[in-house]
Amino acid sequence: MKKLLFAVFLFSSISSSAYRIIPAKLIEVNSEWKNNTDGQILAASVNSISNRIFTDWIAMHLMLVEQTLRQRPVENLSVRQKEKRQCLLNELNSYWHASVFPVNDYLSYKNPVFIDRKGTHCAVGYLMQQSGAEWLARIIDADNKFVFIKNIKTNGVTEWAFENGFTLDELAWIQPAYPPQFSVDDMAGGLNGSVKTLAVDSSTQLIYAGGSFTASTKGNPCNGVSVYINGINGWDWIGLGNGLNGTVNALLIYNNKLYAGGEFTTAGSVSVSNIAVYDLTTQQWQAMGGLDSIVYALTIFNNEIYAGGKFSGFVSKWMGSQWQDVTQGFLYGQGVRTLEVWDNTLVIGGSFELATGAIRKNVASFDGIYMGTLGMGTVTPVNDFEIFRDTIYAACDVVDGMDTCAIARFVNFDWEVVLKPFTMGLDNFDGPSINYLLSSNDRLFCAGNFSCSSGLFYGNNLMEFRYDAGIQTTCSPLLVVNNVIRTMIPVTNNIVFGGDFSYALSDTLNYVGELFNVITDIPATSYNFSTSLSVYPNPTNNWIRINLNDRVSEIECMIKIFDQTGREILRRRITTPDFTVELSSNLAGGLYFIQVIDREGVIIGSNRIILTP
Repeated sequence: MKKLLFAVFLFSSISSSAYRIIPAKLIEVNSEWKNNTDGQILAASVNSISNRIFTDWIAMHLMLVEQTLRQRPVENLSVRQKEKRQCLLNELNSYWHASVFPVNDYLSYKNPVFIDRKGTHCAVGYLMQQSGAEWLARIIDADNKFVFIKNIKTNGVTEWAFENGFTLDELAWIQPAYPPQFSVDDMAGGLNGSVKTLAVDSSTQLIYAGGSFTASTKGNPCNGVSVYINGINGWDWIGLGNGLNGTVNALLIYNNKLYAGGEFTTAGSVSVSNIAVYDLTTQQWQAMGGLDSIVYALTIFNNEIYAGGKFSGFVSKWMGSQWQDVTQGFLYGQGVRTLEVWDNTLVIGGSFELATGAIRKNVASFDGIYMGTLGMGTVTPVNDFEIFRDTIYAACDVVDGMDTCAIARFVNFDWEVVLKPFTMGLDNFDGPSINYLLSSNDRLFCAGNFSCSSGLFYGNNLMEFRYDAGIQTTCSPLLVVNNVIRTMIPVTNNIVFGGDFSYALSDTLNYVGELFNVITDIPATSYNFSTSLSVYPNPTNNWIRINLNDRVSEIECMIKIFDQTGREILRRRITTPDFTVELSSNLAGGLYFIQVIDREGVIIGSNRIILTP
């Protein structure tokens, strides 16, 4: 594992102007940095070097916390408390130097774990262990395995903190966040340049990549476009003929042909102008008319090929021998970035304005004959569209002037902002852009250039987004990479993703990677958690008490519990708003979903429960 070499901090040189200037990475490790002003001065001396892996930032966080706690006044403590505090700070020093942190592989979503399967303790659990209070760490692990420090109610925690000279707030600051735990494959070592677009051939399941690369890391030439195949020497990225002499931004597979758009002038040995087609049968590149500037998007609408980009008109249709401008001056600005077919309409997104006489931006529509509007448009430029639960969603630049919008959706004849930068306790989202959306198995995944956290877990540039009509917004991190993700595609239960990154945590990827088993078939209602259903204790190991609260007017209902695969494992009719359910001792520990359904079959409440082993 890569080790971080920490610089010596010259504390005397830090001016008061550095106050509250905290590297974003440290806040993502633990949001309690915002509440510890003395530590902020030390943190201001840290450079946010992009190539640090996440375990480096956890160690950096613990180092700075340790140093800050050593400098705090302790006159109010007894001699015995001072001695114990000093001893445990020495242990904390050893802990962050070792950089061995717990992994939560119990659950399919991100949540802290006090002690993992291998017996690795979180920072606070480790201090308890070293103080001789392993019994307390084990009780906490049994009763509150997945609970945040501030929410732990186990008897003895407050007393232990006091005995050892710490406050509960200090313990909450010590415990860091952890990266998501998924298996990532480097896909034969990757490529030597940025991946802008991905496509999968539904007939062969072959994966194609386009971008600014010239070869695979194994040395195979693949200029601008390549295919991932298993050959004589194993898996590798293979070029298509001589490839293209520039950057590919868009790929489209249609009728056994691969269409490529971008910024280039030759395809194979053929002169082209930013657009070309590769016949997958004859394995030959062909010209396809010409567009006078960069192509960013390709799609099929009404069985015809459309391109979007910065070229004249921004959107053109392929007529068989030439391209036809379909916008006719209706759009002006920086250009089109994405095209999506929704509700028998070609939806156009990018950074532009519409010539309507009223301010409408970034979104337009085309019905095959006429250009049109789609509401008032989004407040920030659009990078991608995706259809999710029969609604079209837009991935956007997060900030444009004074406006913010990371994700919007089209409802009630206009665009509603459903995600913008936020911080709510230990949950947060921030960053320049969301570049790509992927809907699969009733789940919405987002890729781009951002950071997010859910509970004590931090990630960046790839997340699952959950939005329930204003009731709940969750950005669940799926990955930690060192640079932007620009595109992704589903492949069975995996996500193949590409971008500008070179590694994820300690795994070298080189611009393309595959995240395993992240797409699972979980019941759709598992994300529609309702305040009309309370479940406790949660986590539990053998029983739960369910309260339907006052919002439920109908008492005769059906309760159903599902496992993570959607298999129903319990069904019971209920006639009271408050009741207890015993769970089978044969159930495996992990995440389960609960529904309450009325006599008409309507789900009136849902929630999730964690069953501990």
